Amino acid sequence: MYKYEWDEETGGLILLPELEKMSLEPRPVYYRELDILGFDKYWNYPKDDSAPLLWATANNYIYRGRLVAKTKGGALYTPPELELIEEPEPDGQPLRPVDIKGMVEKNAALLETLEQETIQGIYNTFVKYKNKVDVFYVAFSGGKDSIVTLDLVQKALPHNEFMVLFGDTGMEFPDTYETIKQVQAICETAEIDFHISKSELDTLDSWKWFGPPATVSRWCCSVHKTAPQILLLRKLLNKIKFKGMAYVGVRGSESLARSKYDYISYGGKHQGQYSCNAILEWNSAEIFLHIFKYNLVLNEAYKKGNRRAGCLICPRAAERNDFMNHFCYKDHAEKFVQIIRDSYSESFANNDLLEDFIRKGGWKARKNGRDVSNPINYKEKIEFKGTWLLIDNPHDDWKEWIKTVGILTHEEDSGFYTVNYNNQLYNISIEERNDGYALYIDKETAIKRPEFVKILKQVFRRAACCVQCHECEANCPNGCISFDKGKVQISDNCTHCLQCYSIEKGCLRYKSLELPKGGLIMAGKSVSLNTYSHHAPKLEWIKQYFSYKNDFDENHSLGSQMYNFFKRFLRDAKLLDKDGFSQTAEIIDKIGLEKPQAWGIMLVNICYAPQVNWFVKNFDFGQTYTKQYISSSLINVGAKETWTGDIISSLGRLMELPFGEIGLGEIQKSGRTISGVTRHRWNMPDATVILYSLYKFAEACGGIYQFSLATLLDDEIEREGVSPTRIFGLDKETMMPLLNGLSANYPEFISVSFTLGMDSITLRSEKKAEDVLTLF
Repeated sequence: MYKYEWDEETGGLILLPELEKMSLEPRPVYYRELDILGFDKYWNYPKDDSAPLLWATANNYIYRGRLVAKTKGGALYTPPELELIEEPEPDGQPLRPVDIKGMVEKNAALLETLEQETIQGIYNTFVKYKNKVDVFYVAFSGGKDSIVTLDLVQKALPHNEFMVLFGDTGMEFPDTYETIKQVQAICETAEIDFHISKSELDTLDSWKWFGPPATVSRWCCSVHKTAPQILLLRKLLNKIKFKGMAYVGVRGSESLARSKYDYISYGGKHQGQYSCNAILEWNSAEIFLHIFKYNLVLNEAYKKGNRRAGCLICPRAAERNDFMNHFCYKDHAEKFVQIIRDSYSESFANNDLLEDFIRKGGWKARKNGRDVSNPINYKEKIEFKGTWLLIDNPHDDWKEWIKTVGILTHEEDSGFYTVNYNNQLYNISIEERNDGYALYIDKETAIKRPEFVKILKQVFRRAACCVQCHECEANCPNGCISFDKGKVQISDNCTHCLQCYSIEKGCLRYKSLELPKGGLIMAGKSVSLNTYSHHAPKLEWIKQYFSYKNDFDENHSLGSQMYNFFKRFLRDAKLLDKDGFSQTAEIIDKIGLEKPQAWGIMLVNICYAPQVNWFVKNFDFGQTYTKQYISSSLINVGAKETWTGDIISSLGRLMELPFGEIGLGEIQKSGRTISGVTRHRWNMPDATVILYSLYKFAEACGGIYQFSLATLLDDEIEREGVSPTRIFGLDKETMMPLLNGLSANYPEFISVSFTLGMDSITLRSEKKAEDVLTLF
């Protein structure tokens, strides 16, 4: 793309023969935008939209090369504030429109070069992929970039060699639909096939069923754009497994993320499909110049101050855009705002708070279904020995959906079924209930068959939640999924490729409305399990810390990210406090890092940090757990799927430290990748470490200093404290002599009694865990 400068003579801009990677993205400003923002109170200008009056970059308004005004803020119902910097014309004279003809003439040479280079690129792509794809098409949105892309493609290619495809989301600006009518008529005259894809779901209904789309849950793009486009192309081509090349109007200068796009990409939005970002190197100055040069259709939305011609209400829109969209198309936009209002109404104590939430765009940050009243019919009840899947009033038949997984057989007049999955037989039992059913998955099955259990859950999520959005159908590469009279039909030819399960959590609607599992709740707060990212400590770092002590900050060899996460570990292990090298660290330094007692103290402490706490409470000794099971367990308690690799890697690093030998466990590897973990007991536990852990346990349980050994051994009791039996894998026979020895040697700390089948452990309430450290 070319650099540009402002041209005072024409009131426009002039391209310079210098390339620039990122641009300030200028756009023309018409009188209607000025009216909406209130400039008509201060400036004199003609009410004529045949030409722009000035330009804007972000919130800056430029008139004939001079910054004359700025805007700030704005919200759904609140216009941006105006800041007038200088008078555009002296003595209140009217603004002079941009001399479009003169501006285009001044840019003719560079525009011609850019146009011809782009046309050549489009044509070369066509030649290169002509025998590789089944269809070339322009992915048309009605915005300025797709207008230019279509113009360049129709100049580069024979008109019978491509088509135009508009994905109607049902959320477009009314002006966009007018643009579509105009362009469709132009295409008909030019003998270019123009097609419109549209979801079978009513758009407003889908907002109610899925919940309002949000920044991290933009189900709307899949449901209302990509899936309908794929299904329409299959129908037009009469071919399920087709390859398409979409000419897309994506530009690198629009955002940092888009600046990293390739000219040709494969499978970016839908597997098996190519995209050619034909105008990737263009900036908005060049886009508008091209439109002015050829008098192309310009969506009227731009003349009203809308920076993008997108959806009426979008979770990714900036606050200023929210105002402009709603102001320009209030009657249409308010229908979606009302659904937001209805969805969140039960979460606010009064209407004022709700309206403030909507005005500020709080709904855009939704991550799940916690705060909305849009119900789903599926939930998981996690128990110590297994998980119940509970489905009420299912939308579809699970027995049909499970055909995508394998062959289902059934014992007549019973709730027992067998699924042949990957040539292995799995037995499941369904308990029929009022208006639904329940399925129990025991922990042993979940450990040994995590992949099957993951898919099984997704089957029942679909059965519970399916509203025929057709995303699964579009994902199926063999056309084995269809819908008849509102019910799913799985072909007998299904190859069980599981491509339809590439949707996160198995179902877009479930993913959007899933209730949070709560993550790990500690001290009444939900905490993240991704404690150390992929920077869990190494032995070398710990040795450096004990070597440098309070001079560690000035002498360590860690990178900034490593350093930040390592400090988190030091705090968790009680080795670092507000004064620096802590008293606990002094004790461990005295003991020596070569001694298991030192690592025992640290392990007790990090068992009260989220990641290790979750692990030691949920993974038994002597059992090997696969990476897939650990990942599934993390997701079940609310961890992001993208985090699971880091969390498992972090646990692996901790196990490679001496922690692994005293209870945390060891890792199994396949090459350089962790494939599983196994916890091992501490064979020769140190009694004083056990005493320390007992005091930590008592303090975490709210100051309960008297309890039984049976209580310590009972892992089904929910409590904040972590029993030493759970940390180090100690059974009753191991604990009894340890406790008796502690009672005899440290009566000022502990007394125990094992008589007449009764047991009692009493800690001295005037003592603290820190006092135990003085015994080392």
